[in-house]
Amino acid sequence: MALQTSTSQPDPFSLPALPAAIREQAQELAGRFAECAREVRLYGLEHDQIHPELWREFSEHGWPGLVIPEEHGGSEGGLLGLVVVLEALAAASLVLWMPVLSSAIGHAIATVGPDSAREQWLGRIASGDAQLALAVTEPSVGHNVFRSQTTVRRDGDRFLVNGLKGVTSGIEIAERILVLGREPGEREPGAPPRFTTVLVDPSAPGLTREELPMRGREGVRQWQIELSDVQVPLDAIVGTEGQGLLTLWPFTHVERLLTATLSVGNARYCVSRALTHARQRSIFGQRPIGAEQAIQHPLAHLHARVEATQLFVYRAAARFDARVDQLALAGEANIAKLLSADLLFDAADHAMQTLGAQAWDERTGMIDVFLDARLARSGPVSQELALNFIAQHVLGLPSHR
Repeated sequence: MALQTSTSQPDPFSLPALPAAIREQAQELAGRFAECAREVRLYGLEHDQIHPELWREFSEHGWPGLVIPEEHGGSEGGLLGLVVVLEALAAASLVLWMPVLSSAIGHAIATVGPDSAREQWLGRIASGDAQLALAVTEPSVGHNVFRSQTTVRRDGDRFLVNGLKGVTSGIEIAERILVLGREPGEREPGAPPRFTTVLVDPSAPGLTREELPMRGREGVRQWQIELSDVQVPLDAIVGTEGQGLLTLWPFTHVERLLTATLSVGNARYCVSRALTHARQRSIFGQRPIGAEQAIQHPLAHLHARVEATQLFVYRAAARFDARVDQLALAGEANIAKLLSADLLFDAADHAMQTLGAQAWDERTGMIDVFLDARLARSGPVSQELALNFIAQHVLGLPSHR
């Protein structure tokens, strides 16, 4: 007997109603700003703020608060809601990096507190009024936070922060920088180091900044910051004194999944740009270059990878919202980052190849897309470190250390 299919049954792999509605709104907004994507990018670099018209509409929809608890002014929709928003915008080459950092830090504040930080920052992040940056990596130790040399020392009714932080994004836009530092002093043999995270005012006395000549990667400026006895009030702490690594743990999940969604969206943009050119460009005979399998096959392969990676990122975000096991989620966040960064680099590379000389004209914006795509393989965490985490914490393989 033949099976009967019902057209009234929902697609089991479609987005739930709310994220689907959010994505439709985001696609509409992206469509209106797509033609001025390069202007949006340059505005941030020239004026030290997110493009005001785009950010106003972004905020009016409540999207900055999608991962902020509703009791602190957040919006209904969760991480999956923010994923579909940032993906839709990135698919129009509107890559917004500061909402990634602010949302991830906001989630960390909501998770580890204290209440004073929740009350001071979560509502402002949710409304789009406050942007936060992160300073963790250091020139001498890179991403190995366990060897961080920056110190955060309690001194009476304040903290004193000293150290040098490496590539730090967007502090020209941010109101505060989340800084990780170790507790100074001698420890008992075998005792683990203690770390503290505090929110530092980027204009505080004792903080000096040097812009790194990185040509505005991801649409923000990059900095090295030096902190010399920077005074931070006690109520600027995030989490608990000596337990700063517990602040980075929830931050990392959100940051890596949102970074992955930017890569997926921007990869879709690259494929779309290449497809348009392949359909229109004709240099030999009457047929466009898209008739050649040397053009067709790489783009078909990339399309397949975009669809598969998008599905994985959506699933990981939905599992985050469902509060699955945090270690399992950390593994999926690293897998998403790994797959999406390689996808974006390959998509940008093939788009450059398909567009030919046109791609090298800075006015088209493809050079920035290509360089950002290469950066995605090195930050916010390298592919190698993501692979280390997957190998050791997902596959159970031993560490070489």
